[in-house]
Amino acid sequence: MGRRNARVVLAGLVVVAVLGLAGCRLAGRLQQAGNTAGTDTEYVVAVQDVASGTSVSGTIHPTRSATLTAQVQAKVTAVYVKEGDSIKEGEILLRIDSRLQDNQLAQAESRYRAASANRKMVAMSGLELTKVQLQAALTQALAQQVSAQVNLWNYTDKDTSGQQLANLQEQVKQAEASLRSAQNNLKSLQDYDTSALQVTVADFGVNQAELNLSMAQTRLAVLQSRDVTEDQLTQLQVQVAQAQSNVRVAQLRLQETSKNSLASDESIAVLEEQVGQAQSSLKVAQSNLDNASSNGKTSESDIDLQRMQVKSSEVSLENAEANHKTAVAGAGQKKLQIASAQEQVSQARSSLTVAQNNLDSTQKTSGARPNDLETLKAQLDQANASVEVARANLAAVSETEQRSALQLQSAREQESQALLALNAQELSSDNYVVRAPWDGTVLAVNVSAGDMASPQTSLVKIADTSVWNVETYVDEVDILNVKDGQDALITIDPYPGKDFLGTVSYRGRTLVRTPEGLNSYAMKIRVITPPATVVDGMSADATVILSTARGVLAVPVESIIGENGKKYVMLVSTNTRNKVVTTKTEIGVGLEGDDYAQVTSGLKAGDIIQRQPVVTTTTTPSGSPFMGGQ
Repeated sequence: MGRRNARVVLAGLVVVAVLGLAGCRLAGRLQQAGNTAGTDTEYVVAVQDVASGTSVSGTIHPTRSATLTAQVQAKVTAVYVKEGDSIKEGEILLRIDSRLQDNQLAQAESRYRAASANRKMVAMSGLELTKVQLQAALTQALAQQVSAQVNLWNYTDKDTSGQQLANLQEQVKQAEASLRSAQNNLKSLQDYDTSALQVTVADFGVNQAELNLSMAQTRLAVLQSRDVTEDQLTQLQVQVAQAQSNVRVAQLRLQETSKNSLASDESIAVLEEQVGQAQSSLKVAQSNLDNASSNGKTSESDIDLQRMQVKSSEVSLENAEANHKTAVAGAGQKKLQIASAQEQVSQARSSLTVAQNNLDSTQKTSGARPNDLETLKAQLDQANASVEVARANLAAVSETEQRSALQLQSAREQESQALLALNAQELSSDNYVVRAPWDGTVLAVNVSAGDMASPQTSLVKIADTSVWNVETYVDEVDILNVKDGQDALITIDPYPGKDFLGTVSYRGRTLVRTPEGLNSYAMKIRVITPPATVVDGMSADATVILSTARGVLAVPVESIIGENGKKYVMLVSTNTRNKVVTTKTEIGVGLEGDDYAQVTSGLKAGDIIQRQPVVTTTTTPSGSPFMGGQ
């Protein structure tokens, strides 16, 4: 079907003008059939609607279509649609073998759980509590120092006044308060000592990391060898058994800790993470064993990914070993803190005893014993030393704070990186299902279950068939007259004799070369009433309506004679002798097209003209039907 550009006139009866564009076209055809006066060679002039437009040829296509491909290279495991099926946005069309992806996802989950548990373990160090306790120890040591100094002064002054007795009684109260504070600090350290749990958790983390590395290395060896050996199969089975054991150990430790009323929520949360981590490792181990006997083809990209898994597992093991060293060091520090708190309790008891003795001695006003002075001096020296130790311990906390802050920051970054890796792996899972991007229809299914899919493979072709367009071209002259939203009449080759309503939906702004080698502008005409059985690629013609004249006289264009810049028709009439004569009559022409032209002067409704005239008569300027002719 060739492309054509022309002017067309669509005609219809005045009584059906309100029927619109389709009514005009249909009425025009009826008018052609009824406007013959006895023969097909004559036409009765009548009032009707006339429209002009430009005609183009093109091809029917859906508003949008897509050829779906795979994002990975793997085997197709299931196809859920067939050609012609209607689909909804997000519907799964087919699945691709995801066993390797499932394995990597489980490993990513395991690494994230391990990183999360490590971060919580580092946060359990209780550094703030330790700082408060050291500050309390310094306060207590200063109070003991003041008490020892006052006791020495009292012994020297021999002051037994009421004010002195009140001072000594206040010292006893302060010593009692210091003892209670020291005892509370010691109990707090002992009750909330999680250092042993941290070491246990760190031990488990190292064991788990070693297992994950071993599994990753074995999986890599299996992929590289293509065929699993007996030794590799045995190793995979041992790894499954070890992973099952780790799950049981983690679950048992969680149960025991949960029964302890003194166990903190943080401790339980860490153990819960470890249970989840152990379960993820078990899933990976079982998946490795299950996949070892599969006959699926292994690509180089699969092997490269597994190498990355091995490197990642090596880094995780290094982190776990570093965390274990930190936990062991923290446990040692916690022991020193408890020992220091026990010493502070002992000192507080001693200070209370001294204060009580001083009060008793002053109240009794008994004579001083020879060794009292030396005892009081020794107590003051001991109090001074305790102050120095307490100050040194408190000063050392700042360095510990910095170290702990760095450890916690590192743990948080490891957890964040593990979470990002897990999210990326979860997103990758979408690559193993092909979903419909929007509502539409399946045009073609190019694969079956068992076929290999790749980014270069066309899997399914779909289209949004809710809207159809005639895709065509319009030349650079007519593009100036075409506007978005203009009406059009469309004919489709497989539906002869039928017109379909349309509207201009797109006009290109760039001059392009058509397949026929012409310079034109692309255009789309939306088919408003497409046939239910329309198929992509059908040929179609369309007439874009540019202007319309309603209720005017019109004649077939083939009845018009052009001479010397003027236009005429052959008017048929009957003379006084009842003889039929034809007269060449000049007319004025308005809107003009392929089939009909508007008459602006020279004719009236009811006149009869020859449809295809043969000039054999005389011409009268007035156009009178009774002058001249034959």
